[in-house]
Amino acid sequence: MPPGNPYEKYIKQYQASNITTATPEKLMILLFDGALQFLQKAKIAIAENNLKERAENIEGARKIIRELMRTIDLENGNVVAKQLFRFYNKMAITLIRANVERDALKIDEVITDMMNIRWGFQKAIEIKNGITTVEEVMKERPQDNIQHPALREDNNDAG
Repeated sequence: MPPGNPYEKYIKQYQASNITTATPEKLMILLFDGALQFLQKAKIAIAENNLKERAENIEGARKIIRELMRTIDLENGNVVAKQLFRFYNKMAITLIRANVERDALKIDEVITDMMNIRWGFQKAIEIKNGITTVEEVMKERPQDNIQHPALREDNNDAG
């Protein structure tokens, strides 16, 4: 058996410290990053036909998505809050289908959506902290006026 990483203890202490001292905004980014890691591992498990790893990693990503859904204040939130909730729900449903169908393309779809949401949250944090402006962000990422199906008001599939 190969020896373990001699720095493992310190890495875990650093990670725990990073989480306990993080701002709520940073915690959101850490959640997105965790989900993305689970999804990448799930894709590898699909390629390797590893049923257990596929299921565990997809479930890990789904748990994070459910946690993100719990952070949304639907009672006091506006239409954006409701759309975001439906969008997360759509991703969770897609992951269930990806697991059942062993479909890495469905995981890629969720990865793309998750990266886009993470990007938006990161930019919102940067705007809030005065690092960038709305105008700069709009130039950086042009909007296509194409709305994701999960964000449509008439979408019944997402819940």
